[in-house]
Amino acid sequence: MKAKGWVLVDPGSAAGLNGSIAKAADRGENWFGYYWSPTAIIGKYNLVKVPFGVEFAGRENWDKCIAKPEQECASPKPTAWTKSVVKTVITDKLKKSSSTAVQYLKDRVFPGDVMNSMLVYMQKNKADGADAAAQFIKMHEPVWSKWVSSAVAGKIKG
Repeated sequence: MKAKGWVLVDPGSAAGLNGSIAKAADRGENWFGYYWSPTAIIGKYNLVKVPFGVEFAGRENWDKCIAKPEQECASPKPTAWTKSVVKTVITDKLKKSSSTAVQYLKDRVFPGDVMNSMLVYMQKNKADGADAAAQFIKMHEPVWSKWVSSAVAGKIKG
């Protein structure tokens, strides 16, 4: 890869990785690497996922081959990275007592770009959760208004 002009860097830590991204951005240089999302750094530098031209090849390929050591995976199928599943956990008492709250929790979805932008806001402004929630309500009505009834949305907007 070096002969092709690639510079391989072992950043040593998350802070080092963030620094390598910031340094490349500040210099107007390209940066190619692996990172997780959502994070403030993804949002701050508008990093994008590189399309590799394949879809996720299924749980079995992932669990029984890709996630195993190389010597335990004789014939891996090309695959995109699996999406992480995020679950909301509630008590039976809440489930039985409030269908409105349960429906809200079912409908709530945070698009990655919105979450990244909120993390940037929090980091840049040293904002706590309450500040971020107020900013989210103000800036992302098209997202949150899908989670509640129009009557509730009207009350939130004031």
